[in-house]
Amino acid sequence: MPDLQIRLVDVERWHRLATMTFPEMIEGMEKQNLRETRPLLNPHLERSFTADLEGDFLQWTDKWSKEVGDGMIVEELTIAVDRKMLGIEDACEPLSILSQWCSTGEWAAWEARVLLYVEPQLDSELSDAEELYREHVWKTALNKIGLTDKASYVESVILDWMARREALGETMDETKDPLIISTMQAHERASKELHEIAFQLRKNEYLIALIGREWLEPQRWGQGKWNLGRILYDGWPEV
Repeated sequence: MPDLQIRLVDVERWHRLATMTFPEMIEGMEKQNLRETRPLLNPHLERSFTADLEGDFLQWTDKWSKEVGDGMIVEELTIAVDRKMLGIEDACEPLSILSQWCSTGEWAAWEARVLLYVEPQLDSELSDAEELYREHVWKTALNKIGLTDKASYVESVILDWMARREALGETMDETKDPLIISTMQAHERASKELHEIAFQLRKNEYLIALIGREWLEPQRWGQGKWNLGRILYDGWPEV
């Protein structure tokens, strides 16, 4: 089962980079003098390595630089799509890389486990994993999680997990299932990190949760006005 992933993105920094020109960005990535434009890493989260993202962006420009002009990145990508010089997937890839660059932290969990962290915050059960990529689901869940203190939220996740196991007839005896402790610890860690994301979103209006899936095409990352494909078609959203 694939991971659901969340990038906690500083949209102001992301917009500043997306409105740089391709020559400026290429030079900055090559000379490594854009590293100070990355936001500080949230100490409770992890994120992609700077050198890897520099390499990813330069690899993209090595392949597609002839299809884009020397203007602002987001505008050149839109023009290239309109003129059918780039497909939407290829055009959204540099925007996706820059969103990772401007991320203060990232979170990932198996879709089956994400249901455990999110579904109790909703008014109804989710019918399948695809619903985890609906904008209203995360807007509701993250808002409620952010209004709950961390200890209470983590405890609620663990208690719900235990209740679901018991309902399925699974043991909670660690002598019979040696994975129980490690699984519980994984749930604790993931729920703490998700609470941190919800708390930061509530605290900082310039942060957004960009949500996608492992191996998902770049144009399908994000929901609503922050969907990457929609940004190229509709223009950069207002914060």
